Amino acid sequence: MTVPFAGKRVLDLSGFAPQRPHALAIAMAGKLAAQFGATVIRPLPAGGDSLAALPPLLPDGSSALARFLLAGRTGGDTGGAFDAAIGDAAAVMAADAALRVRISVFGPGEDPPMSELGLLALSGILAAVHPEGEAPHRLGGHQAAYAAGLAGFTAMAAGLRAGMRDIADISLFDTACWLNWKAAATVVLLGAAAAAKDKEGRGGWHTMRAKDGHVALVYMAKDWPPLRDLIGDPSLAEPRFATQRARGENMAALNAVMAPWFAARTRAEITAAAQARRIPIGPVLSPRELLADRQHAARGFIGPEGTPRLPIRIDGAAPQWMETGHAA
Repeated sequence: MTVPFAGKRVLDLSGFAPQRPHALAIAMAGKLAAQFGATVIRPLPAGGDSLAALPPLLPDGSSALARFLLAGRTGGDTGGAFDAAIGDAAAVMAADAALRVRISVFGPGEDPPMSELGLLALSGILAAVHPEGEAPHRLGGHQAAYAAGLAGFTAMAAGLRAGMRDIADISLFDTACWLNWKAAATVVLLGAAAAAKDKEGRGGWHTMRAKDGHVALVYMAKDWPPLRDLIGDPSLAEPRFATQRARGENMAALNAVMAPWFAARTRAEITAAAQARRIPIGPVLSPRELLADRQHAARGFIGPEGTPRLPIRIDGAAPQWMETGHAA
């Protein structure tokens, strides 16, 4: 199978990024470039690798995050010509590269100090996901930085394929806003009614306690009749539950009616019954349960060393160059 970026040299300047969101985004773009066949050079400053100590840590003290992000890299320095370079503005503009991809908070210009939590807060994501009446809290993982890395790789891939000499700018803030664009767009389109509409619409998105844990209960208006019939309680046919809006306004009462049905059954029983009626209900799995899940195991997502593969298959198989990150 042809390796898309075989013979291309990419300079990964994540080691020189003083801010963590930038470094994570740059490293993610470099990881993808390596897994698509490019030779990715990642030099390090005299002070060492800022990603090497990031949690989670493995039993030997090394960083599992660094192992994931930095697979397929080659050490070296910034000397020589590169087909592409990705880094923050200060580092990437000094590189000898046909294509430069700059990662910054707001775009060209001053790059203010920023954390991943700050990006999620500024973009409105925290306000959109925190429970009503509770203080916003950080989401797990590195959603904003990884998404910016994907945007950076997309710009790099387009430039490499076209043989362009150019500068592409990736804003961490813009990327975070893009992840939750519907919240702001709804306000633009619907004004003051947006908050009430969103509250009603989210009424079908929550979890229910089962006999052995929880299930994710997600249903749209079209799913309500089969869900109502599945539970079989006559009170669910009452007018207060007849429409999506009415169900949102009476959510506490609705959950009280539905709760005994869920609590009397296991997650597997609930999932099987729901899927038979095409209702999108599924079990809430812990990481340990996920590893034991037959579907997850069949997909071969996590390797023996704990590193995930890219979620891409071609003709049903993960190409060798995606698995290894080296040119074939």
